[in-house]
Amino acid sequence: MMLQARLFAIIGISLLVAACGSRGTLAPVEGEDNPAERITVAPVPATRIAPPKKALSAPPQAGSALSKLRLAALSQHRAGKYTRAAATLERALRIAPRDAMLWQQLATVRLRQKKWRLALNMAAKSNALAGEQRTIRQTNWLIMAEAYRALGQPDKAKEIMQRRR
Repeated sequence: MMLQARLFAIIGISLLVAACGSRGTLAPVEGEDNPAERITVAPVPATRIAPPKKALSAPPQAGSALSKLRLAALSQHRAGKYTRAAATLERALRIAPRDAMLWQQLATVRLRQKKWRLALNMAAKSNALAGEQRTIRQTNWLIMAEAYRALGQPDKAKEIMQRRR
């Protein structure tokens, strides 16, 4: 969903830049005293939007909004308030969308909610962002295996556990 919003924003900005870059003059307005005084639009060079080179999220600092959201979600999860925990984690992901640990925590909540497909997707997303963070990847494999078992796909669960090793 966020990716689609970004894509639409990039396309919109590109169209705006392209429209501004066209040469031309404005048509005279009816009743204009001197039609020779037309406004000329100067071309704007088209720029290419490059993806950021660094990760979009920084590690949370003590007292930051992100760390407060993490703590709130953990507390809600421990209390069995899975719907609230999921909402809190989704809010945190708006702040740090490339945080593999947040995606993993959301996958765990979805697993507890018995939303198996969502748990699989969140764990896979976390794995994609985890890079070389082995402990995160190992836990994600466990989440995925449990979700596959719950979906009645023990062969896939076994395959996942073999990947984990």
